[in-house]
Amino acid sequence: MNFAPANREDGCTAPRAGASFGDDRIPALLVIAAGPLQLPAIECAAALGVRTVAVDGDFRAPGMALADAGHVVDILDSVAVEQVARSERVSAVMTLCTDAPVRTVAAVAAALGLPALSCAAAANATDKRLMRRALESASVPIPAFRQVEGVASALSAADVLGYPVALKVACSSGSRGVFKVASSEELGVRFHQAREHQPDGALLLEEWLDGPEVSVEGICYAGHVHVIQVTDKLLFPGPYPIEAGHTQPSRLPQETIARIRSVAEAGVRALDLSSCAFHAELKVTPDGPKIIEIGARLGGDRIATHLTPLSTGVDLVQAAILVALGQEPDLRPRWGRGAAVRYFRANGCGSVESIEGIDDLPSSPGLEFLYAASERNGPLAPGFAIREVRSSLDRYGHVIFSGTDAAQAAERAERAAASVRFRFHSPVLRSVGP
Repeated sequence: MNFAPANREDGCTAPRAGASFGDDRIPALLVIAAGPLQLPAIECAAALGVRTVAVDGDFRAPGMALADAGHVVDILDSVAVEQVARSERVSAVMTLCTDAPVRTVAAVAAALGLPALSCAAAANATDKRLMRRALESASVPIPAFRQVEGVASALSAADVLGYPVALKVACSSGSRGVFKVASSEELGVRFHQAREHQPDGALLLEEWLDGPEVSVEGICYAGHVHVIQVTDKLLFPGPYPIEAGHTQPSRLPQETIARIRSVAEAGVRALDLSSCAFHAELKVTPDGPKIIEIGARLGGDRIATHLTPLSTGVDLVQAAILVALGQEPDLRPRWGRGAAVRYFRANGCGSVESIEGIDDLPSSPGLEFLYAASERNGPLAPGFAIREVRSSLDRYGHVIFSGTDAAQAAERAERAAASVRFRFHSPVLRSVGP
């Protein structure tokens, strides 16, 4: 389905609020959350001729100005968001690369009779405790786990699972509140740190899985699970499992990739996901692929918005919008190329005196995107404070490269990221994160 964009005197292709084609009202898309990760949805909807309505708790969120209409609303307040949806007469509701609004998407869609995943499926996809139970009940491969209420129960569970273990809060994104724990002494410290992210309720303690980590990007539509791409993932070293980069397509053996796709599809079905995008994370262990988690939204870190269209030609953002509108997306791959993103590494923390090498990057062959900023602290510049990378929001810039295949794209991105050098004003606090 393709909606012709309306003409505007200011030269923009997005339709004006309340505009119509003859007697047919332009479809209106409600995008829940209006931060940087949501901008591709608003831009793509405008290109399709779809009117956009954005809601966010922060009036300064960039999508508020980009959309045809913006409302300052708590994105976790489904009743308030539903009121906006009704007043704006929306035809569809979605979020793009963010976990927090997924339950609101489901609740608003259910109230208005719009296409989306069910409220039960949204709960499965946003609470790791429910997710683990659903996957376990369906015999989908997952790490051994325990729910723990306090330090004592965590220590007992870790003795059974064996160190190292993964300690996780139940509801989070961007790897916030997730720790790799190597000893009983460290577990007590990390448990209290996790409680800063989740003050009440059981935390998860899981066996630590060794092996390559991958993600699977796809779309659920009309009862079918469509796997589009498998992505290799790189992590920063240390106790915080934060992504340092991604490469498409995965360079694992084809037989392994086939098993990854099969396990991911089984996991999506076990969570009862439908009419939504999905982003599954797995580790390939000696016993085969096991699911770490599945999100009912597109993958962040530019995976779905940039890497997948570069490597396959499939526009997952457009696909997610069409699914929200109840329309069949075009998921046919158009080519097979390579794409990679790599995050900068300063090899230390402190106040930045100078940054070398960034100005040379635009001339690099295969460069598709340069982001010299932090989503938390703004643009890179002298005086920028680099802190230990404890979540995805602490990272401070990245590059995206394409290539004829994954190897070329990865090599280009690695070389470019390594060429950016940071100098600090004060003695550097060495850190495993950056």
